[in-house]
Parts: sequence; C-alpha cells; structure tokens
Amino acid sequence: MEVSQVVQLANWYQTHFQEVKSEYSALVSVLQNNSQQASQQPVADPLKALSRALREMPTSELSTLQMQVLERLGVAHLVGKAGRAWIIRTVQTKTYDPATTFQTVQEAFQKMEQAQNQLDEFKNSAARIGFKRGDVIDTPTPYAFNVIFQGGAAITNVTDWKRTAADWELYLGSVAVVAGERPEDVAVVGAQNGSIIFTLSAAPIVTKILATVSKHIASIANDYLDFQLKREELERSRMYSDAIKKDLTRQERERREESKAALMKVVREMQPNAAPEAITKLEKAIDRYITFTEKGGEMDYMLPPPLDAESEDYDEDLAQAVEEVRDLIQDYREEVQKTKLLTHEEDDDEFDDDS
Repeated sequence: MEVSQVVQLANWYQTHFQEVKSEYSALVSVLQNNSQQASQQPVADPLKALSRALREMPTSELSTLQMQVLERLGVAHLVGKAGRAWIIRTVQTKTYDPATTFQTVQEAFQKMEQAQNQLDEFKNSAARIGFKRGDVIDTPTPYAFNVIFQGGAAITNVTDWKRTAADWELYLGSVAVVAGERPEDVAVVGAQNGSIIFTLSAAPIVTKILATVSKHIASIANDYLDFQLKREELERSRMYSDAIKKDLTRQERERREESKAALMKVVREMQPNAAPEAITKLEKAIDRYITFTEKGGEMDYMLPPPLDAESEDYDEDLAQAVEEVRDLIQDYREEVQKTKLLTHEEDDDEFDDDS
C-alpha cells in the first residue's frame, strides 16, 4: 500500500474521529455512572447523539486497503455505519449489565484513541524522512485502482496466474475497447504481496466504466448475500421446504439477470457508439468478473483528486468528469461496505436516532 494512502487515511481519521470523540466521551461518562452509582442516568440521548455522529462518518471516502488498515488497528467495526450498528447492539443488548457495557464501550473508545495515535505517529515518521503529502504513486493518469486477488480468487500457482491473466486481459481489454481506448493503455504501475495486488492506471472513461460495472456487481453480490441470509433464516425456522428452495433459487437467478441487464443498459448509454461486438465481448467478460468477486476478489479504486478551480489550466468539463468518477467510486464503496452490514440490519434499523 502506498505511503500516500496511509497518510491520507491518517488525515481522514484525525478529522472524523474528532467529530465523534465528544459524543463517545459523553456516553462513556453516563455508562460509568450507571455502573458505579445507584442513581441511574438516561442513556438514550447520548446514545442517539453518538449514533448520529457515527452514521455521518464518510467511510465511502476510504478505499478497501485503507479499511484493511483500520481492521489491523482493530477499529474498522467502530467507525461509520458499522460503528453505529456496533454501539447500538452493545448498549441495547437484551442481557444488559451496566458494568460490562461500560467496560466494553470504554475499551472501544480507548482503542479508537490508540488508532489515532498510531496513525499520527506513522504520518509524522513519514514526514521526518522527507515524504511530502503530495508524493503519490507514479501513474500515467490519476485514475488508479487495485485488483486484489484474495480468498477463492487468490493466485497460488503458475496455473492460477495464467488463467487469471487471461480473464483480466479479456475484461480490462473489453472495457477499454468499449471506451474507445487501446487495451495496452491500461497500465500496470505496481504490485504488492500478501494477497497478490496489482495496481493499474487507465484513462478517465475506462475508469468510469470499470467503476460503474463494479458498483452494479457489488449490488448483485449484496443480493446474493441477502438470499443466503433468507435461506439461513428459513432453515432455522424449519420452513425451508423443497418448494421454497426452488422458488428462492428462481428469484435469485431472475434478480441477477435483471441486474446484469440493467448494467449493460447503463454501459450502452455511456458509450452509444460502441460496436455491438465489443458490447457482446464485454458482457461475456463481466461474467468472469462476477465469478472473481463471488470468490472473494475485489477491485479497489483510489479517489482521483478534485481539480483546483484556482489553477490556470482548470478545465470545467474535465472537472465535471473527475467528480463523476469520484461519485461512482464512492457509490461502489458504499455497496461494498453495505455487505458487511447486511447481517446486522435488524439490530439497528429500528433504532431512531433522529428523534
């Protein structure tokens, strides 16, 4: 992962943790009182205030790799909508125990403070060795993205490597042709280990189409998970008959086909002059991308910086194109993050923090 991405994360965390810090502290104070004193203070108002603040944290501004850093720091589940779901479940547990709840929430708050200290330490260390905030990965364009081969999509041997290379040549090449670009202009600009990660760079229109496809495919993945949760719920209730199983399978297949048709319609509208054979080839390539995501692979887009309106070479049309790509990337990230929340929807959807 690029140093610039970690520094960007440190700045993001510093800004948005400060926005929830006072609400967290207020809730911890009430929980501490209720765990130690006979006179109980109401929890509802400080819980609602913290819930609202967490809900407003713009985690869609963070890439998957940046979220993975927060996971290593032990705080990914404590920020944004995931953090909102966690705090509601923790405080509103059916087996409420004041002392245990206070200790759990206090430890979470301390962990968030420790994460800020660690990120600040990294940023300061980078500055001391000469890293400047503007130092970023060297790419032909500011439109860069990571392809993360993990889970069942991991590359573990040469055979995997050969098959994967063919799949991605087909997919990225098809997108480039539909966009009116050359496949060879999608540049490989970096690689990382762990899960094998390739960093690539492409023209704005190619990145726009890729992000559009990713957003729709993430939505299909969420539908798939939703159906899986329905199956598990029915199995627990012992109502999962063969007829219901068959009907759910039919619904899932139809939803997937409808979602893919909607995606191809959007692509055609974006590139109305694309050759029919190029669209057909892309449609086949998208099936391989769907398989890649279902196995656990992921595309992780870096937000291109907005253009400076005060710059001498500022171009309004280009600025609009950049904003469109930024919006698409953040929409995609929201879909990806939604997957992690699906299993907790019932826990926090009924909680009203706007009243």
